[in-house]
Amino acid sequence: MSDDQARLGELWRIRNAAAATLALCEEQMQRAVREASVEQLVSMIETFSPARSTGPEWTRTFEPLIERLWAWRDADTMAALAEVFHARGMPWMAVANALSPDQGALLQANLRHPAWARLPAFALT
Repeated sequence: MSDDQARLGELWRIRNAAAATLALCEEQMQRAVREASVEQLVSMIETFSPARSTGPEWTRTFEPLIERLWAWRDADTMAALAEVFHARGMPWMAVANALSPDQGALLQANLRHPAWARLPAFALT
């Protein structure tokens, strides 16, 4: 076996291990989000303060979180979260808008969950 073949084989094994780890982490996150109180979710979302984290990094990490919250939590919980951030005013409007029922309906309509998949095929990772 050539060095290139061995390298490709090793990279494929690393890729498979990373994919399995991500799937396990996603399942743990799903359980944690489903068990969390509104207050706990608010605390987690507060780490995405637009004043502290702007630009592509904020979008890259915040949007996948919101997508998962809409997939894993009920409408009442999401409404409670939206109310909390809407009450905080303009600095939190991007967060409140992401938690709005219209945004939730859009995300849920676009979320695919193939019959063979363990987890939904989230648009954003």
